[in-house]
Parts: sequence; C-alpha cells; structure tokens
Amino acid sequence: MSLRPNARTEVRRSKYKVAVDAEEGRRRREDNMVEIRKNRREEGLLKKRREGLQAQQFQPTVNVPQQVDKKVKKHAYD
Repeated sequence: MSLRPNARTEVRRSKYKVAVDAEEGRRRREDNMVEIRKNRREEGLLKKRREGLQAQQFQPTVNVPQQVDKKVKKHAYD
C-alpha cells in the first residue's frame, strides 16, 4: 500500500489532532457576534424603557375630570 507524500501527511494529520475547520470556525464566530449584538441591543432597549418609566413616575399627573371642572367654573360665576 503505497501512499503519496501528500496523502500520507493528510492521514497523519487527521489521526494525530483534530483540525479546526475554517468554515465552521468562521460560522461560530459570526453566530457569537450576532448573539452579542442582540444582547447589547436588548439591554439598551431595556435601559431606555426603565428610564422612561422612572421619568413617568416622578412627573406629577393631574387628572381633573371635565365635569368637575365645569361645575367649578359654573359656581364661580354665580
């Protein structure tokens, strides 16, 4: 069984150590970066939402029904 030198090195390389596939490695890195970007974006949106809710809580809201307001004006002119 005669192996060519290139074939020999390929057999030896495949048996000695599992090589990392370039395409697989690239795909994993891209997937990881996409996941990181999604997480950062989601964190930013959550932060903005929390800040918006806090701003709403500190603003005094005065809800005066229109009927009460009309009665007050009517009695003021009597």
